[in-house]
Amino acid sequence: MSNAASAAPVAKKQKISQFRRLLWHMNRTDLGWVTKTALTSLQLGARAKRIELLKTLPVKPEWSAASRQLSEQGYVDVTSIVDRSLAEAVATVAQNKVDRLDELAGKQVLGHKSFWVSLLDEDLVDGAFATDHPFVRYALQPAALRIIGDFMHELPQLSDVLLTLSRPTENQPLSYSQLWHLDHDDKRVCKLFIYLTDVRDTADGPLTFIPAPASKPFRNTLKSHMSDDKVFSRVGRSEVKEMVAPRLSSFIVNTARCLHMGSRILSDRTRLLYTATYIQPPRIYPEPPARFRAVGSLNEIERTAMRL
Repeated sequence: MSNAASAAPVAKKQKISQFRRLLWHMNRTDLGWVTKTALTSLQLGARAKRIELLKTLPVKPEWSAASRQLSEQGYVDVTSIVDRSLAEAVATVAQNKVDRLDELAGKQVLGHKSFWVSLLDEDLVDGAFATDHPFVRYALQPAALRIIGDFMHELPQLSDVLLTLSRPTENQPLSYSQLWHLDHDDKRVCKLFIYLTDVRDTADGPLTFIPAPASKPFRNTLKSHMSDDKVFSRVGRSEVKEMVAPRLSSFIVNTARCLHMGSRILSDRTRLLYTATYIQPPRIYPEPPARFRAVGSLNEIERTAMRL
C-alpha cells in the first residue's frame, strides 16, 4: 500500500504535464481558438465586465490609431504616447539593479537562458510583485491598457513584468529567444517593452520581428524555435523590422502573431530591457500562482487587470 500511495502523486504530475503539453501543441495552431472560444463561453459574465471596464478608460485619437496599427501590423511604437515619468521610474529601479549585477546574477531564479540575467527576483514575495512596484505601475497606465484593450476588445490581463540584461553571445550557438519564434502563452499575447539602454545597431541585440501579415505562414507551425535559414526560406528578409532605438523607447508587439527574436548581443555590448506581458483572458493554460499582491489603494480596473 505504501508503494502505491507514493506512486500516485508521480502519476498525477505526469498526467498534468501531458495535458499541458497537449494544450501547448494545440495552441500553436488554429485549433487553439477552439479551446479559447470554449473557455470564454464559460465566463461570459466576466468578459462582459472586462468590456464595460475598458469603456471607462479615457479615449484619445493617438491611442486609437496605435491600437489600429497593433491590430493590423502586430506592433506599434508608443514612445510618444506612454507616460515618460513612469518610464523614468522604471529606469531608476533598473539602474539600481545593474549597479548590483554581480550580486543579483548569483541569486537569480530564472537561469535557463545563459545570455541574460533576470534582475527582479529579489522583488518578489511568494512569487508576487507588489502592485505599487514601478514596473507594475508602468504596465497599468491607462494608455497601455486602452491600446491593448481596444485590440483585444476587452480589458487585458497583465500576466507578468520582467527586467532582463542581455549579454554577449559570440562564439556560442543561438538558443531559446535568440531564435525566431512565436509566443504561445495564449492566443493573443501583447508585450510592452522599454529599452533601458540605447540600442544603436544590430550589435546591441535589438528586438527583431516580422510584422503580423508577413508572419502568417508560420501561424500553424509546430516548430518551437527556428533558425534564420528556416525562416528566410519562407519569407523575404525585407520584411524584417529591427527595433533600433534610444533609451526609454517603448513599443508594443503582438508576439503571438509576429515572428520575433532578439538578445543577439555582440562584442562588449549589453541590452537592458523591461517587458510587460498581457493576455486576453480567460487563460488557455491553468492559471499560475498569483503574480501580484495588493499594496495600497487599487481601483476596479487595476484589480481586474491583475486578477486580484
